[in-house]
Amino acid sequence: MTGVAVALRLDDVGAASKRHEVYGLTRVRVGRLAVPFPGNFLFLKYLPPIKRWGPYRELSASEWTAMLGALETAGARMTVAITAGWVESDGRVTPFPRKFPDAAAVIREGARRGLLEIANHGYTHCVLGDGRFRPRFFAGNRECHREFHDWLPASTHREHVARAQEILQEFSGLRVVTFVPPGNVFARATLDAAAAAGIRYVSCLDPGRFGPVAGLTWVTDGDVVALHDRDVVLGGLDALRRVLRDRVTTFVTVREAGERLGRGTR
Repeated sequence: MTGVAVALRLDDVGAASKRHEVYGLTRVRVGRLAVPFPGNFLFLKYLPPIKRWGPYRELSASEWTAMLGALETAGARMTVAITAGWVESDGRVTPFPRKFPDAAAVIREGARRGLLEIANHGYTHCVLGDGRFRPRFFAGNRECHREFHDWLPASTHREHVARAQEILQEFSGLRVVTFVPPGNVFARATLDAAAAAGIRYVSCLDPGRFGPVAGLTWVTDGDVVALHDRDVVLGGLDALRRVLRDRVTTFVTVREAGERLGRGTR
């Protein structure tokens, strides 16, 4: 990727999976052996270094302001994959700009300045039915923090993609044309829903696994440097600065990379 334009992408902004997705280490290396370990038992999955993902907090407005400064200094642009609805513990869904108005305002300003592209990262990032998104006593719940499983009805795919589009476009005042499936999990129904909702670019691991879809361009992970908001929450602004500093390349948005790919240029 050195010397070329590469998309920079930050995932999981606004996703309540950072609070509810809790699972622990289940294998421990002993020499060459991977020995079973009860890392999902009760409180163990909440303890570092056993815990694998959440809980962690949402990025603050001041952190977003600092990231915009880092991008501007580096002459870089970044796609922000936002989950449009925050899932409360009781299953209610609060739109991202209402749940985090200060952070949303900075992101909106960054998008209007051309430093950020806002992308659709689903409506909930998780499966709401039967409270399956909630942490469990004796097991992890990672599978249920993937929103677009193929065993969900096609109507759910359409509803969630469309709701996310409505929320993100209304708060930003901009057209959203990029879709980033949470956890790289999606079905053909998801892609059809994305195309129908006005999406033009799909960015994840192997987005073309179901074959071509009219109107959609794939931006694979080979053309992307992907971070998660967790990287910045835990590692600070240096997590982003290291990426901007250590690569001799031009960082662009997924939309810009997709436009180049659509024209057959790199």
